[in-house]
Amino acid sequence: MKKIIILTFFTLFTSNLLAETGKFNASGMGSWEVNVMDAGNGNMSITYDGNAGLSDKEDGSIFNKSTMHCIGGLTLTAGKFDDETGMCTFYLSDGEKVENISGTGFSSRQNLKGKSGMAHSMNQMSGEYTY
Repeated sequence: MKKIIILTFFTLFTSNLLAETGKFNASGMGSWEVNVMDAGNGNMSITYDGNAGLSDKEDGSIFNKSTMHCIGGLTLTAGKFDDETGMCTFYLSDGEKVENISGTGFSSRQNLKGKSGMAHSMNQMSGEYTY
């Protein structure tokens, strides 16, 4: 039992010491398969699954020349939403797969016209990250 406690403490301690942090200012384009259930009166449920390629203006950012795969969903009530949930996996240019990223910042999306049943967008994200 002592060995398990020591190993757990060591793992938690070293993972905090080895955490990667930095700034990012990434942009890219993506396509997302979208499913929509419209209940009328601005009430709907939406799910998405898609990929985007990113480049970054910040020197040394892990997001430069990376891709991301995201799956998520949201609901709208009377045309308003505040409950989007989802997960993204990032594939970095060196081949590393990163799933546990946290951070703060800004994101925006501009929708583009494209294939029916898919959402196409230009995305901008900036802020600070830790993984």
